[in-house]
Amino acid sequence: MEAGATSIDWDGYVLYNPGVMGPLNGLPLTEARLAFKRCMETKAERLEMLGRLLNANGVTMDVDDSAVQKLNGWFYENVEFDPEQPGRLLADWYSVVHDMAMFLGELTIRRHPNLRWEFFTWGRTNVSFQKPVIMGFGTEDPKFRTNIDFERMVAAYAHRIVAGRGSIPTYGTVTVRGTAIDVDALSRDHDSTDATADQFLLWLLMAKERA
Repeated sequence: MEAGATSIDWDGYVLYNPGVMGPLNGLPLTEARLAFKRCMETKAERLEMLGRLLNANGVTMDVDDSAVQKLNGWFYENVEFDPEQPGRLLADWYSVVHDMAMFLGELTIRRHPNLRWEFFTWGRTNVSFQKPVIMGFGTEDPKFRTNIDFERMVAAYAHRIVAGRGSIPTYGTVTVRGTAIDVDALSRDHDSTDATADQFLLWLLMAKERA
């Protein structure tokens, strides 16, 4: 497997601490709400930390499309997988994923002031349940609330990048009603889209079309 970055200048980068343990969608409501509150209260701090990390590595964090593209390129080239856990990122990069999501969310709101951060609680089976998402896309009907979950998207994007470098988890086969099913083959088919280095701009365009 080919690693991402050979060396990153972390420049005293401090990892984000959400204040809770475990996936947000599986936490009790009170804990998940506290995590959302912490996320909102630390946005400025996390953006400052991200900017410091980027500056240390020759990238300027700015709000125009060309700067966003350079930011995306840096992330694409440098995100690293965990050699001990195929398909997973090195732990520090999950913090960077969070910070990137905060940047993209704040930039989206800057460009479309009708949008806002929300604590998503509409539908326990929704992939964004109890997570911080961007909302305000027109409909306020709880049954049809459109949102953009940047943290989920950035994390999925990072996993696709490292998968393209050979870091792929293996699950083996399972037997269902007497039939052996290759879970790894199904996973590859489901997530066969190659990661490209312009994903951030595509998401911003998607937000513009919806806003």
